[in-house]
Amino acid sequence: MENNNLELWNKVEKTNPKYTKEAKIGGHKITAIAPQYQIMQVTEQFGTYGKTWGFKNIELSYDLVEKCNLVVFKGTFFFPSGEFEIINSCKLYMNRECTMVDDNFAKKIETDALTKAISKLGFNADIFMGKFDDVRYIAEMNAEFNTPKKVDYTALLNGSKTLKELGTNWSSIPAGTEKDNLATLKDELKLTLK
Repeated sequence: MENNNLELWNKVEKTNPKYTKEAKIGGHKITAIAPQYQIMQVTEQFGTYGKTWGFKNIELSYDLVEKCNLVVFKGTFFFPSGEFEIINSCKLYMNRECTMVDDNFAKKIETDALTKAISKLGFNADIFMGKFDDVRYIAEMNAEFNTPKKVDYTALLNGSKTLKELGTNWSSIPAGTEKDNLATLKDELKLTLK
């Protein structure tokens, strides 16, 4: 019998470098992932946030603020195959003197908790496994995700149903040798679409 335990993981482990940036957290360099990109990835796999996946039973504890400047997040992450608890924390104050409250702390703690939750399912695993420390790996991911797709302009022109559509499709082809080579096809199609 075939084991499919890594099916989801294998689908979602790779990260498009276009949605990452270097950041410093506590003096350490990390690769940060755009949260909206992560939400899009999870939505693609599970459906609408809040309906088929997300958090429930969220509690914020301020018990450690005075001693450690930490707010603790506790919640249940749910998704179509189950649910599990997540605990996370973040600083409430932005400075050492604890006089400047970070007015984004609640958003930060929930976003970070989401990243931690979905990482347990394999989302963006390449980053958490340290692969983004290797410039060759990043180049491979850029080639996989961000190489422009070659357009089959012959098929594009042949797919034209009207003269207007043919004109629009013709206008979308960049000037150059390929367009020059397609001029005869365009002229033939003009006669058949009349």
